[in-house]
Amino acid sequence: MRSDRDERDAIAAGMGDDMLCVLDTGQKCVSVNGAFLRAFDKQEQDLLGHSVSDNAGRDSFGGLVEAPLESILAGESASTQRWRDFPQLGFRYVHITLDPVRDADGAVLGACLRVRDLTDARLSQEALEKSEQRFEDFAGIVHDWLFELDEDLRFVYLSARFETVMEMPRAHVLGRRRMELFPGEDQASAVTRNHHRDLNRHLAFEGYQFNRILDDGSNRCIRMSGKPVFDENGHFRGYRGVARDMTESSELEKRLAHLAGHDALTGLVNRREFLQRLQRIVDTAGEDGSEHGLCYVDVDRFRMINDRCGHSAGDELLIALADLLREHIRRRDTLARVGGNAFAILMEHCSLARIESVAQAVHEAVGGACFEHHGESVPCSVSVSVVPIGATTRCVDDVLVAADRACYAAKSAGGDRVLVYGKPDRRAARERRSRRSKITD
Repeated sequence: MRSDRDERDAIAAGMGDDMLCVLDTGQKCVSVNGAFLRAFDKQEQDLLGHSVSDNAGRDSFGGLVEAPLESILAGESASTQRWRDFPQLGFRYVHITLDPVRDADGAVLGACLRVRDLTDARLSQEALEKSEQRFEDFAGIVHDWLFELDEDLRFVYLSARFETVMEMPRAHVLGRRRMELFPGEDQASAVTRNHHRDLNRHLAFEGYQFNRILDDGSNRCIRMSGKPVFDENGHFRGYRGVARDMTESSELEKRLAHLAGHDALTGLVNRREFLQRLQRIVDTAGEDGSEHGLCYVDVDRFRMINDRCGHSAGDELLIALADLLREHIRRRDTLARVGGNAFAILMEHCSLARIESVAQAVHEAVGGACFEHHGESVPCSVSVSVVPIGATTRCVDDVLVAADRACYAAKSAGGDRVLVYGKPDRRAARERRSRRSKITD
């Protein structure tokens, strides 16, 4: 016949992976299995003989006992489930039971503390129960909207964010194709053709953009990415993907691009962008022999204007000149601010005679305009140099040097005139003859 201790040891040894600790009627540990010792990183001698109330007991089995041991020793059972931090296992979700230990006659010998690790099962259950809700929560928080397409490329799922971004109910979209809903795509573009080719081949796509025109007439730029879905037999079943409203970032990119290529004061093309366009024109002229031209407009005595009226007056004058020059160019021409007080008009596919005519018109318009600052008249004139660009133009530097030389010659002659590079300044010649005649008289 087995002793009471043999009975308790048999219980502790025979419960598989469960952690077991057997307490006697004095609430002291009398037996413990290996799983329990490993979980608490203890040796058997560290726990045997200790009670639930001393330090060693409280740090191990005592911390697991929540029900009153008196009721267990009176023949009742208790159980609970909770998360518990174990020294060797970390946080685990465990099922804890306390049962009375009885002898063959039914007398209570003590209490058996059993701890079963349910972490994997608990996590699986939570994942199963909450995965869909968690997915919807995340989908509702992010700025993107999620979608699924079936094998016919019809929408079969849309996250709630879709309605906020696209301003249309999901019920109106489900079961329909994107091309039916958003016909504003440029079907002729290479990007769209390549996208449809990828869809037909069931390939992944990334960063495809299309526009959605809202009821108020505003435009939304949408970027979509998706990956194909195949069943276990390799049959195509549609797409899963994500879409994002890129309107703000697209507008920001446009604004940044505009700022990079335009003058902050006048809003005109800046020198950097002007030089790129000039290079393109020089290359075009060298390839096909086409005619183009450059008008370089320099404000005379601009420093004197700043000194006399202040820099704010100078800024206002430059803005007014930019507006005036816009009135004398064609839509295809480039008007740029290329220096502190210098403008350039790049005229594409234009004869020299036409370019000279524009230069004269600009010169006369500036001379005839009335510029004021705080009610005070600000005198202004410009020197304009004209440089033809054609098949013999070798490089951009040649054009710029020619424009600078012609403008310098115009200013040296007193300014307030138009000078075509390579042509004599007849006005200057007349003025010299007039001065010589006065001296002779």
